[in-house]
Amino acid sequence: MKGNFTAEQRMKPIAAAVAMLAMSVAMSAQAQQAKEETSTVIVTGIRASLQQSLNQKKNADSLVEVITAEDIGKMPDKNVADSLSRVAGVTTTSAGSAEGSFGENEHVQLRGLSSQFTLTTLNGHTVSSGDWYGPNIAAGGRSVSYTLLPSDLVGRIVVHKSSQADLIEGGAAGTVDIQTRKPLEFKDRLTTSASVEAAYSTAAKSTDPAITALANWKNEDNTFGILAQVFSQSRKLQRAGSEGVWWDKAGANYPDPAIAGKNVSLLSGAVLFEQERKRNGGYLEAQWKPQSNVTLDLSGFLSTVDAKNYNTNFMADTINAFNGPGWNGVAVKPTGAYTVSGNTLTSVFFDKNAFGANSNGAWSVVEDVAARPDAKTDSKFLNFDAKWKVSDDLTLTSKLGHTSGSGKTKDVGFEVLSGWNQGAGYSLTNDGIFVLNVPGGDKFIRNGGGIGGWGSYTSSTDKESYGQMDADLKLASDFVPSVKFGVRFAKHERDLQKMGMVLGKGADDEKQIPDSAIGNYSSNWYGNLPVNPTPGFNPFKISNEYVASWVAQYATFNTHATQQEFNIKEDTSAGYVMANLQPSETVSGNVGVRLVRTKMDIHAFLPGGKPQYEQTFNDVLPSLNLRADVTKDLIARFAVNRGMSRPDFGQLAGNDLRDLQHNGVGSNPYLSPIRSNNLDLSVEWYFAPKALLSAGIFSSDLKGVIAYGHSILPYADASKQGVIANYDISAPVNTNGKLNGFNVAYEQNVWGGIGVSGNYTYSDGKQTDKLDSGTCNGKAGEDCSLYGTSKNSYNVGAFYEDDRFSARIAYSHRSAYKLGNRGGADYFQSPNGSLNIALNYTLNKNVMFTVEAQNLNDPLMTVYKTDTTQIAGVYKNGKTVYGGLRVKF
Repeated sequence: MKGNFTAEQRMKPIAAAVAMLAMSVAMSAQAQQAKEETSTVIVTGIRASLQQSLNQKKNADSLVEVITAEDIGKMPDKNVADSLSRVAGVTTTSAGSAEGSFGENEHVQLRGLSSQFTLTTLNGHTVSSGDWYGPNIAAGGRSVSYTLLPSDLVGRIVVHKSSQADLIEGGAAGTVDIQTRKPLEFKDRLTTSASVEAAYSTAAKSTDPAITALANWKNEDNTFGILAQVFSQSRKLQRAGSEGVWWDKAGANYPDPAIAGKNVSLLSGAVLFEQERKRNGGYLEAQWKPQSNVTLDLSGFLSTVDAKNYNTNFMADTINAFNGPGWNGVAVKPTGAYTVSGNTLTSVFFDKNAFGANSNGAWSVVEDVAARPDAKTDSKFLNFDAKWKVSDDLTLTSKLGHTSGSGKTKDVGFEVLSGWNQGAGYSLTNDGIFVLNVPGGDKFIRNGGGIGGWGSYTSSTDKESYGQMDADLKLASDFVPSVKFGVRFAKHERDLQKMGMVLGKGADDEKQIPDSAIGNYSSNWYGNLPVNPTPGFNPFKISNEYVASWVAQYATFNTHATQQEFNIKEDTSAGYVMANLQPSETVSGNVGVRLVRTKMDIHAFLPGGKPQYEQTFNDVLPSLNLRADVTKDLIARFAVNRGMSRPDFGQLAGNDLRDLQHNGVGSNPYLSPIRSNNLDLSVEWYFAPKALLSAGIFSSDLKGVIAYGHSILPYADASKQGVIANYDISAPVNTNGKLNGFNVAYEQNVWGGIGVSGNYTYSDGKQTDKLDSGTCNGKAGEDCSLYGTSKNSYNVGAFYEDDRFSARIAYSHRSAYKLGNRGGADYFQSPNGSLNIALNYTLNKNVMFTVEAQNLNDPLMTVYKTDTTQIAGVYKNGKTVYGGLRVKF
């Protein structure tokens, strides 16, 4: 029966071990030993925090970066990813797919690789999360959504750039461990603090509140403590932009040969995204030391984000000009001059007489309001830790818990057509902004186009039950002073449901739209960017409130979109052994191996395939970390390891389809895990107190890295009942890649209260195998860069601090990188950076006033295809300024 145990059966020994450990405490008749003093480090300022972070980095045997709570508190960090964005070799994204940026860091990347290569843990255990945006819910990513993790939770963050055997597998590029404060680590018996803050968004022109509070109590003999944190944070977001919604090619027989076969924008949009985010939740932890050699810890966490949002897209419609009114095939020539750049039509206009006497079936404007009135996501866990110091030589620890996360949203398109009034056209600026030419487009003209509708209801759940036990045994050996070994079992499940939308009778009657629901985009809605050629022109806009009422009245969701749904069960078991090394007084480290078994049961849809797939993978993950104290202040490090990351759930199953364009992203249940052989060499010089100068090189050989093949496959068109159409599909496949790079970092308290910091990372990631049907194919114009890899990223900053006042400024930048693939085309994110500042004034030991600002430079975020003239979207999120009061007791 060896190897045939279920995940539940595997977890029983762990649960039993935890129970026995607790029982041994209750049954112990030994006298309690003298209380051990708790080692507490009190951080009171930026410089003290800098010293603590550098000390922990310096003393580590492996290659790590450390951020302390004071680091986070002194910057406008509203979630954990904001804090990590300043760490050398770490980059963040504010979007999960080709949707551009939503103004808040959401995912974290290490070693220049995509976020699916980074594992995030909290106090050493996994955390499930969801998403609120439909395509990202469908994508089924494994990366934690940092939107759910406010920075207030953090005691410190440890970024493991090199792996070691006792770390949970799953981070081929590295692991981020978020560590909370512990009840028994506080200095005083009772500690309370609260923060009240107002956030002003320059784009949304809204001021919104945020409240966080912490209370920690422990008994007099420091054997029992309880910590409670709560948070409630609201924020309104507004993102303005322009989009190339539908790129296509003019027909080979188009009446103007200079345009025939060129890339043309059939729908060019002026986009206004509006969202209300409300993040609420809390963290509770109880810590008990029934005797001096035993510590029990129970913690729970809940975070919810209500993310109601509406995306209004006012689009110049040239579909009928290139395909004929009503798609009758009778295309018409442009009116006046036009421009072609390379293979792309970059400027064109068709006036009101373009179709001659009969323009029936032609429309100058399509306005689409994507309504997501109930978008939500959440994350929660319950975790039990136990530590038993059996003797001076043996320490046992165990962990047992459950975590779950979910995401859900209605995604309904309310669509109106405005008649062919004065024509339609567009032009592209050098920045990729669509300047729409729609005379009279500030008014909605009811010409019998009716109300169109598309939509679905997507929901996903992600959950994991886990258990592990570890032992740390001291040895009578100078060379190997101790060994650590342990086992871990986990049962994971990801489920995705998608329900198709049916509209009730009367939903398409445009006469029902009251005049009071028809307004315009606000003045200066896109700053000073030239979205429209007519000064003062603002597109018409159907109100969000009316669209929400229309959805509630007419939309029902009662039919499963089976070709996009999936259920994946994944059981993992792992065991490891790791030896801590001390071959000499100046050399230390660790060496170990982790053995991992992954079993997957996949239920999904695949054209022509069977609905169920089972796969099992076995991995051997060795690691070696060495540090050499060349001098007291100069440390050299060497690390080599084999890591692994499992494919995202959405890559294994499900399909994200676009019915209008008949393209999408498919899946591949036969994908294997991505294995990464990693090498790191670095030197760290701690040349002065609170100072560091470091340099390092890294290299990763990637086996099974994800790329995208391209094929034409039949799917049911959800917008047309009973219609099977050919879809242009990108599907993930395993291939091979290589990543090489280096980084340098400098930070120093220069003089008095003045300090500076900076770091730079170069990453060159390439797909090394060619795919005939992919974008790395050996042909001219191929793109072989790895997804998520920016070649250049850097951070620069400075701070000042005295007894009363502190100020900090930081700028983070990353170069362009490849976002994803859809319909056989790669999408890229333009270079971008963010400037943030924080000002704090301490009135006394209990009261602090804060002023902070994010995104002060308000960068232009551009998403484009491989051909940079084919712009998918250009966006601006605006600046956010925070003012608040922090009180400690």
